[in-house]
Formats: sequence, C-alpha cells, structure tokens
Amino acid sequence: MNKVRPLSYHNRLRLLLLPYLVGVLVLVIIPALLSFSLAFFRYDALSPPRWVGTLNFILVYTDELFALSVQNAAALVLLPVPLRVMGAFLLARLLLRNGHFLAWFRAAIYLPSIIPPAAYALAWLWILNPLFGPVNLLLRSAGLSAPAWFADPLWARPGLILMSLWQIGEGFLVCLAALQDIPPSLEDAARVDGANGRQLFRYITLPLMAPILLLLSFRDAILTFQESLATVLLTTGGGPYYSTYTLPLFIYEQGFDLFSFGTASAALWVMYLLTGLIVLLLYVIARQWQIGITDEVFLL
Repeated sequence: MNKVRPLSYHNRLRLLLLPYLVGVLVLVIIPALLSFSLAFFRYDALSPPRWVGTLNFILVYTDELFALSVQNAAALVLLPVPLRVMGAFLLARLLLRNGHFLAWFRAAIYLPSIIPPAAYALAWLWILNPLFGPVNLLLRSAGLSAPAWFADPLWARPGLILMSLWQIGEGFLVCLAALQDIPPSLEDAARVDGANGRQLFRYITLPLMAPILLLLSFRDAILTFQESLATVLLTTGGGPYYSTYTLPLFIYEQGFDLFSFGTASAALWVMYLLTGLIVLLLYVIARQWQIGITDEVFLL
C-alpha cells in the first residue's frame, strides 16, 4: 500500500487560510457583486427587479440631498481624521514611559474604543444635552455661553467631531507599539551629536512614525466616511435642517425608508468611489512628503 505523503508547510498554510477565503467570498465578494448588479435595476423588495440601466446613478447624481450628504460626510472626515491621528500619536508619545498610574491612563484612553456605537452615541447624547448635560453645566459654571449642540445647526457638526475625538484608542495602541519599537540607540546617538528634544522629535521620531501615521489616516478616513450611520442616526437623525445628513444616512433612507434598493446600491458604490479618492489624495500627499510605507524606513 502506498503511504499517504504528509502535506508540505505551504500547503498547510493554504489550508489554514481556506476558511478565511471562503468567508471573504461568501460575505464580501458575492454580496459586493450582487450590490453592484442591483444598482442597474429598479427593485423595491416587493416586485421583481426591472432593468433601468444607469438611471439609478443619474437619480443619485441629480439628487440635492445626495450632494448635501457628500459635503457633510467630507466635512466629518477632513477635520476629525487629522485630529484623531495626531491626538493618538501625541498621547502615545506622552504615555510612552513606564509607571504604575500610566497603565491606568492607557486603559482609560482605549476604553471608549470597545464601547458599541449605539451605547457610545446615547452616552454622548446625554453628555452634550443642552439643558442638563455635564459639558454645558461646566460651561455655565465658568460663565461661558453653552451651545445647544445637536439641537443647533451651527453646533451639531462640531458635536459629532467632538464625539469622534474620544475614540482614538486603537490608533493610540498602534502608535504606542511603534514608538516602543524605535531603537533607543538612535536617540542616544543624536543626543551625543548635540540634538535637543525638539530636534529628536522632528528628525528621528516623526520620520520613523510617518508610515504608521499614514496608515492610520487611511484607516480613519475609510471608517469615518462609511461607518457614521449609527452615531448620526441616534444623535441627530441627520438634522437639524440636514446639517449632519451624511452619505450613509442617505443610503439607509433610500433602501429602508423609500424601498429604492437600486438607488441605494448606486449611492453605495459612489460612496466606495469617493472613499477611494480620499485614500488616493492621502497617498499623493504622502508621496509629496516622501513618506515610505515599507519596512526599509525602519532600517535606516
């Protein structure tokens, strides 16, 4: 009898990847293809789909609410993402040292990242309450004017930006791990050459951390642009006066309020295209700054 030959190391690795690949195929690739094909049909989930060609894309492009949702979504990406990334980096730099209480501070920074979006949004709905919210109570006690936040069209968007700045725990941990991987000999050699703290930060720490900050910017831009539905829906509902009406909310209303799943699919793929353009813009900026994203950057 012929003996069964054992699988090679690479074949065993392929078998380990097989469940993941099946999951990606079933849960990502096939639904994405169905969603793209649905964008060319008129479908309300009650009657058979009817071919309409590119009509759904035309309806999306000519809809004033769609243009407004893109503007609001872009505003909630362009300002909060740099603030979140730099905030995570600076906090990681500040808490880089070891200490008994520093571990508690690190846990406190990461804690908001594990709270579900619905619970997080409801908590901030109370924190920024115009009448009895703790933020406005502190402002009034200091003799300052307290804004209406989510009830005011001028302050609703800053309220959402303030909410997003508290969820920097994942970026904080990534920056902290990257800072700990920087060889101490580099800073020691720079100090021997007469470099001060500002020069160490500018010419050693920041260039070495640039690829990490770039990848975090990519991640935050994608997540902020696409996953703002829960927080917006529970806090402002897109208001007041459509001041926080974002693209995910437009897609949600088209699909589950108006039952226009074809239009919702077309808007979804437009959102994917805009997300790719934002990432491409970040990449072009990084190339202008000559930021690398390979391991060779850390090898000097």
